[in-house]
Amino acid sequence: MEQSKNQTVGLEEWTRRISEEEMPVFAHTARSIAAASTEEDTSIANLAHLILRDSTMTTRVLRLANSVIFNPSGQPINTISRAIVLLGFDTVRSMALSIALLEPMIKGVQHDHALEEMARSFHAAVQARSMAQQRGSSEPEAVFVAALLSRLGKMAFWCFPYGKANELDTAYKNWESSEKAEQAVLGFTLKQLSASLNAEWSLSTLLTEYFSGNQSDNRAVQDLDYANNLILSVEDGWGGIKASECIKNISEHIGLSMEETSVLVENSAHEAARTAKEYGAEAAIKYMPLPVSDNQEGELEEIGDIHVADQSLQMSILRELTTMLHEKTDLNAILGTISEGIYRALAMERTIIAFTSPQDNNLHAKYTLGDEKDRFRKCFAISLDERNIFTSIMKSRNAFWLNDNIRKNMMPLLTKPIRECIDVLEFFAMPIWVNGQGRGLIYADCKRSGRKLTMEEFHTFSHFSEYASIAFELLANKATKNS
Repeated sequence: MEQSKNQTVGLEEWTRRISEEEMPVFAHTARSIAAASTEEDTSIANLAHLILRDSTMTTRVLRLANSVIFNPSGQPINTISRAIVLLGFDTVRSMALSIALLEPMIKGVQHDHALEEMARSFHAAVQARSMAQQRGSSEPEAVFVAALLSRLGKMAFWCFPYGKANELDTAYKNWESSEKAEQAVLGFTLKQLSASLNAEWSLSTLLTEYFSGNQSDNRAVQDLDYANNLILSVEDGWGGIKASECIKNISEHIGLSMEETSVLVENSAHEAARTAKEYGAEAAIKYMPLPVSDNQEGELEEIGDIHVADQSLQMSILRELTTMLHEKTDLNAILGTISEGIYRALAMERTIIAFTSPQDNNLHAKYTLGDEKDRFRKCFAISLDERNIFTSIMKSRNAFWLNDNIRKNMMPLLTKPIRECIDVLEFFAMPIWVNGQGRGLIYADCKRSGRKLTMEEFHTFSHFSEYASIAFELLANKATKNS
């Protein structure tokens, strides 16, 4: 693809425009706040003065200082000076800098991408700070601010795109990477714009090192790297293979087990949503991919259309299936009901019924519900002539649950095409066998939320899936009688 021919504005000019035309107040305030030092005897007074000059910032800082996130004890804080004493200089400076950034951004939001980047910024910031705290860093707030600002150029562009929004949005769909699309349309990447704005406004030396692109032994820089990798990977699902690999890398970085790290990053994701709300960025929360756990069902409304298991619905659909079989209802209607029952009543996020093809001896997805259903129809073409996990399941003739207990032994069977297609490390599956022939397979997972599946759900999934084999047998017997 060719670069945009009407490209006239370079990185330097774009930086100048944002600094002088769109965010001049932030540029001045941010420089002053970022330069505030704890080494001065009058540091508290200086920082308080910087905040008090702006009545809106003062109100927002005090609101944050009295929130559960920063003040769980509930001790009233009525002055900026008191906030600095009780919460710490770095924490209050972090609040002020974040508020200064978000004010013009929120006012400038014109595009969904701006809210997406704002959501990513908060998510990365809280994840990075959590890592820094876990490994005993003395500067977790500096890590928080650096991570929050690490997507500054992306947020700034989508808030103030100067007529380039549609062109870049289209380019993202046509280029193999976002960086190449940005380079083609703008002549620079939005990461380079972030680095340029950080340098122009003298915001964070940590961020300067992060943007340098050099391999760094600085563990705070590594916090930023791991956090940004994590937030992008979980957008493809908390149960995905990429997310699992990121969590494994983080566990080694902070010295916790995989299980402990999983709990830490999931809790941090929910904290990121609460933090965004406290900062007044509620509109960004819906763009955060939040995991689901048993003690966080109250936050489901923030996650989107993720549903929860419903036992009464399970029984209703199972009774309906029994009636349909007795009445010898059309096979397609029965299979559709089975698929819907697993998807809705068991709260699975992706459900597939695939059938074998005599032409190529492959499993092909036919009924798909939930996330990525169109992609699954294309990629779920599993060869039964090759050694892989689904071939093994078909041969076993039994319901199968890929989980933590057996994953290590099954990894050789998760071939590259299968990993790329399902991108998940936990799922249910059950073959459909009729009169000694493998006719198909039923598959279900919870990739997006990454929630752990249970034994009770496995038994219910198996029960639903059995109806498929019964329906096929009835159809085969009916065909035999009629012949």
